[in-house]
Amino acid sequence: MSRRIEPFASGSLSLLRQEAGLTQTRLAAEVGVSARQIANYEQGCNSPSPHHLRRMAHVLQTSPQVLAGVPEGEESLADLRRFAGLDRVEAVRLLAQSLPEGPARATEWKLQALESGRPVSAWLEASVLESVVAAMAGIYGVSSRTVRRSWFRAFPEQAHLLRPKRPARARSDSRRPDPAAGTWNGLSRRQRAYLAACFREDQRAEDTARRQRAAGQDAGPAAQWRRVPFSVKADSAFTGYTGVQERLRAEGWHDAGAGATLHALARRGLLRISEDQVEVFPLGFVPRVVVELTRSGRACARAGLGESPPRRPPGDLLSQWLWRTLVRVAEAGPGGLPEDALWGRAKFYLGTGYRPGRALSRGYIDCLPGGEGSEGPLQERPLRWVLTDAGRAHIAENAAAYQELYADVPAGRAFECAQKN
Repeated sequence: MSRRIEPFASGSLSLLRQEAGLTQTRLAAEVGVSARQIANYEQGCNSPSPHHLRRMAHVLQTSPQVLAGVPEGEESLADLRRFAGLDRVEAVRLLAQSLPEGPARATEWKLQALESGRPVSAWLEASVLESVVAAMAGIYGVSSRTVRRSWFRAFPEQAHLLRPKRPARARSDSRRPDPAAGTWNGLSRRQRAYLAACFREDQRAEDTARRQRAAGQDAGPAAQWRRVPFSVKADSAFTGYTGVQERLRAEGWHDAGAGATLHALARRGLLRISEDQVEVFPLGFVPRVVVELTRSGRACARAGLGESPPRRPPGDLLSQWLWRTLVRVAEAGPGGLPEDALWGRAKFYLGTGYRPGRALSRGYIDCLPGGEGSEGPLQERPLRWVLTDAGRAHIAENAAAYQELYADVPAGRAFECAQKN
């Protein structure tokens, strides 16, 4: 019995063939192999070539991936080539037509090494790797994102090279009229007060969700936590007042005309109104009015209140909480931080090999046994978080930008530690 080195779901082939009403002889004739070969496939003795795999999938009206038995989202680089019906020689020939001469030039040796889990040194520059990924996506008939994820599964340490670069946001021209400000100017004083009160509660809910995510907790979808309670249709002696009502009461706007004001804002597309039920002792379940600000509503409130939207880092710079985590690891020096010293989700976005929300982590830190000064067998040493080469390079290249962006996080110390590590 020959050894199967490529995945193939032999049971699926037999079942699909029978469902299609085909004998092994008939399927063999359609595919271009012998009936004995079909029998070997179904018995798990052999795996079909990429060409025959693709041909069988076409005859059986399924996909090569189903026949191979590879779960969606877990395809290897070799799987992507096989599902396209290409052997290595054919793939290299097509890659050579798409890639320029030089470091990016494709050879059969490079492709074989890559599919065997050995990094190709000539493809370790971000620009070269980007062109290789794009070429593979083109000849395999998949998206560049699919190729990047398969590459990442094989080489998680190359995550910082695989992540597509985000262009820095262009600065808006302050001389251009702001439509959100125009909308705010068209509101009455009462409507502005209601919109502002809803906006404050919306931002409070957003801050709570952000803290929960940072602590590694599931805050739920935004469509859920952005729904802010406005009022409960019961005696306030039992229900009290919601956060929005308390804000309106403090400013003298809370009265019986709330419904008309909310619907006026809803007609302008600034918020959405809905109802649900909430349990109130001893009344049982009673109706509750819920409001949800739209993006236009938040933009209008910010324009009227003179507040800027949350500042986001340009390009590929980290958010403040991720940068703070990277600084902590850098300041720990060669000895690193204990494994349990990083809490929340920061390690998933920075650590080598993690996939937060199926996205590629950055690979700026890694959790490795021991650290400088550790003793004993390697397998018995405690795990420590340390900077990777990619993390050191990121700090060295962007320390000045981070110092300007997050003045309260000492980037200078991190830069010094990254240079010493």
